[in-house]
Order: sequence, then C-alpha cells, then structure tokens
Amino acid sequence: MKSVKQLTLEGTLTEVTSLIEKRIDLYLREFPRFIEPKGENTFGFWVQTVADIQLLDLELKGLTKSYRIDVINRTVEFEGDPEFVKYRVAHLEKVQNEKTLYTDFVDTFNDTNAYAFHNLYPYKGKFYPRIVRTLINAFKLDEKSLILDPFNGSGTTTHEASLMGIKSVGVELTPMGFIMSKLKNDLLFIKESELKFTEKELKEIFRSIEAKNWEYHNDTIHKLMLLLYFDTIDAFERTSRYNKKGKVGLFIDKYKYILDCYNKTMEIKRKWNLNFVSAEIYEGDTLELRQFDWMEEKFDAVITSPPYFFSIDYVGKDKVAYEYLGISMEQLRSKYLGMKNNVSYKGRYPARIIQYYIDLKRSIENIYWVLKDGGKLAIIVGDSTLQGKKLPTTLMTKKFCEEVGFKFERLIFNPLLGERNRAIRGESIIICSKT
Repeated sequence: MKSVKQLTLEGTLTEVTSLIEKRIDLYLREFPRFIEPKGENTFGFWVQTVADIQLLDLELKGLTKSYRIDVINRTVEFEGDPEFVKYRVAHLEKVQNEKTLYTDFVDTFNDTNAYAFHNLYPYKGKFYPRIVRTLINAFKLDEKSLILDPFNGSGTTTHEASLMGIKSVGVELTPMGFIMSKLKNDLLFIKESELKFTEKELKEIFRSIEAKNWEYHNDTIHKLMLLLYFDTIDAFERTSRYNKKGKVGLFIDKYKYILDCYNKTMEIKRKWNLNFVSAEIYEGDTLELRQFDWMEEKFDAVITSPPYFFSIDYVGKDKVAYEYLGISMEQLRSKYLGMKNNVSYKGRYPARIIQYYIDLKRSIENIYWVLKDGGKLAIIVGDSTLQGKKLPTTLMTKKFCEEVGFKFERLIFNPLLGERNRAIRGESIIICSKT
C-alpha cells in the first residue's frame, strides 16, 4: 500500500508557506471525494429539499421510459435517450458522466436561476425558471407544443420556453411586466452589433433619458436603456452604497452586465446548437382572456403563478418607472385580482379577500377555456398571511380547479427557506389536466 507523507507545519517560514500551498492543492483535489455522488447520472448540487426530489421524479416521468432514483447516493438510473435527457433535464448535473445543458447554464452564470436574461431586472414574487423547465419536461412538451402563462409577470415562463425551443404566449396586466417579458424575449434575437456602445455613448444615453428626450431606432434597445435607467435610479433611492460610483457609473455597469449575459447566452447557444423560439407577449387582463377569441382550446399547457396581492405590492416596487412614464399606480392596482371592489361584503374577512377568490376562480375558468382536451395546468400558489391569519389559497385554488372541470393530479409543496417571518413560507405546485 502506497504511504502518503504527512504534511506538518514545521520549519522555516518559507518551508511552512510551501507546505500550506501543497495542502491547499492536495485538499482541493481530495475533498470532492467525500461529497460528490458516484455514478454516471448524478444530482445537481441544487437538489437540496424533498420538493427537489419530487420535482426530479416528476420530470423523469416525462423524459424517460423508466427510472430509479437513489436518494442516498444522489444518482439516477434510467432507460431512455441519454442525449435527450442531457439537453432537457433540470435536476441532474451529469448524464453518462457528461455535463447537462442546465449545468452549463448554472456554471456559466454561477447561479441556478439567474441565467440568460432571467435576471434582467428586479422583480418580486417571480418563480424559478428551473420549475418551469421541470414542468415542461413533465408535460412532455416539444417544438410542436404551445404554452400559455396568463399571469406572465416578468416573463419567466415565456423566457424559459424560448430557451428550450418551445412556442409560448404570455399575457401580462402591468406595463412594466409587459416590457420586461418582451425584452427578455427580444434580446435573444437581437444582433450583437446592436448592443455595442462606448462609455461615452452610454453617458449621453443616460443624460437623454434623464432629460426625457431619449429616442432610438431599435425598440429593444430603447426599452432596455430605459429599464437600466429605472433600475439605477431605484438603487440610489434604496441605498447609499453606490454613491461613490455615481448614477452614470452604475448605469454603465448594469449595461455591461446585460452585455455579458448576452455573450454567455449566445456562446451556450452555439456550443449546444440550440434553437431559440420567439414568444408572443400581450398586454392584457386574465379576467378578460376571452377577448382573444383565437385562444379557445389552443394551448397544450398553462404554467403560471397568480399574483400575491396580499403580500407583494407589484405596482409600488416599480414606482420610479411609473412616475417617469406618467402611469397612475392607483389605476394599475385597481385592475389586480381582488382589487376591483365589486363585492359589498361585511364579514370575518375583508371584502378584498372575497373578491380575490372570486377573481381567481374566474381566471381558472378562462384557463380551462384556452386549454385543449388533455391539456395540462401547473399553477403555483402560496398561502399568504394577512393580519396574522393564514389564508388557504392553495386548497382554494385546488378546489376551484376541480369545480371548473380539471382533474387534480398532484401537489408538490416547495418551502421557501430563510427567514421564519416570511409572509409566504412556501409555494405549492398544483398539477391538473383537462379531461
């Protein structure tokens, strides 16, 4: 048996320094032996909760013929097309000892969810793109499929579908959500030359926006620069940490971040020979979805998450943008689920809660209307707390789905780890089918 020489910290400073360097190199190679799973098909490091295991199980059902999950050793055995799984799976780090496409996104962007343009602009309450990818896999959707997100928010569903080469449609009520969704989509198809600006040009753009006379021939660039400006001004209103850098300096940094995201995304596209597909984004109200008469029984799946007006001020978070654009925040708030004040009610719960659930059921009726027979619904909801009382939004949503005509299939609870005083401690993924 080969003996390993013990490295002890003895000797001169030079000798000790050399030994420390040797230890660092040795232990960097050694430590992964204790923690990395052994096998051809291994979990990603981001699989950390029971919910993650359930999500892995869910997507393997859609991607393989049969499979076995070894939770202890963090490995999977499956029967199916390994190349297809490598391109699609969201929870495995390696397939047949080769890095998956999702792992390449994670490694390139150093984040499990902020890859491509998912981190374009701060947005409270958005759900994880990894969840969207998982559901697309679970529903066996492909390039012939069509997905709808009727509460499109910042465009997580439509952006992830585009990255996977699947057609999608997003409907969003708020102007800022609409702009974000459109930008995430359009930046995937813009020419690299259109994104080339010098620091001098960026300084001039900042001053033009500040003076409210910013115009540009390319609508994508026009909206992108506005968004970066809003993000910059909002950052200065919230914290003093950027004072030394200055507003123009931060604006330029944010532009460079987007350019870096573009370059990384295009490199992955070339490397994996991906086919990005453009999404259709509409500004509209889910409660009025039937005004889009072409949508009736058009979609193979709906993947969505209704707004949590109880816990998140979706309009107020974009105060800087709406004041700049001259858009009334109160009028926007009045359009949200539960905020129309149609219900005259006095009881144990505020009228807006009753109105919210009435509007939520109407939304689910419209979702049923747009889905094909056999179409799938994944609706992600959390139980908010209002005035110290927990609201049973998860079960209310499940019951509404069943009352409308959906067949309930599965519920996965995904805890939101962190502070114990969160208004929403976790989210549930409710999966149904139209029968």
